[in-house]
Amino acid sequence: MERKGSGGDDASQLLIDWTQRTSATVNPPPSPPLAAAADKPVLTLRWDFTATFPYPTEEAIDAGRILDEDLTPDALRSIHQEHVREALATLRALDAVLDARRRGVDPATGNVPRTPATRERLAKRFATEPEQLEHAFTVLMDVYEEVFGTEARDAFSKAIRGWHAGVEVVAEVQHPSKPSERSALFATEEVVARIRRPRSIPARLPVPKPLPEAVAAKRFGEEDGKPVRPGPNEVRAITEQHAEKLIEMLDALRSATAAQKPSLLASFQTGIHAYAEDFGPVAAQRLESYVRRQASLDGGDRRQR
Repeated sequence: MERKGSGGDDASQLLIDWTQRTSATVNPPPSPPLAAAADKPVLTLRWDFTATFPYPTEEAIDAGRILDEDLTPDALRSIHQEHVREALATLRALDAVLDARRRGVDPATGNVPRTPATRERLAKRFATEPEQLEHAFTVLMDVYEEVFGTEARDAFSKAIRGWHAGVEVVAEVQHPSKPSERSALFATEEVVARIRRPRSIPARLPVPKPLPEAVAAKRFGEEDGKPVRPGPNEVRAITEQHAEKLIEMLDALRSATAAQKPSLLASFQTGIHAYAEDFGPVAAQRLESYVRRQASLDGGDRRQR
């Protein structure tokens, strides 16, 4: 975050750094095939992520990290397909950069740089971009884990890397006996109805008290050498600014390309974590719930807070 040095009434003294973290631009790959050639190696996982999927965790549902309308079989399949496209695009971009670095060529043109300036720019890109793309992949998996849990994240990551390597992914059990099992197909309304219940975290704009350690660290600025403790009106203004930026990120994700989405997701998580540092994790969860709710509304409805 960037903060101004003084003045307790200035709502702009808390600003999030929304700098994007990856510069890769690649065309999104096709979705993984449902059937692979017989001679390909096979990876067996709890889910195959094309016909069988994990359920969102109850914690994610309660926190509003996934909306009720996204709990249908088709919606959950689409969520997984979108994550697969983004993750495979990131891995392919990483392969392209590493291959270009090995051959000493510009990954955008395939040509060897001819001037000292272009060689220097390319060297800087090769020094930073592979790490940025690895980070982008990790962020995608972190976002997925927040909704589907650690076990699902581990299996999903293995499946994506398997597809990237040309490996066929199959599920351990194609047709579970109990529809309530979390390895089941999303094929019954019974489970969807069971998890549609009131949120334990309200989707309202929070106005929390700042953490004492955040005040002591002068994260809200200082006056006459003393740390500023923002009051409720100032906290509301600060939170509204954070919320507006976060909503803009979610809006941008809808129209972003596969190559752009990892950096947008990383920036979104940066905003949530930054708010948690100053107001605590519970307040950050409430802010995220509010932001996701507002992002799902039309522009006119967003003004009704």
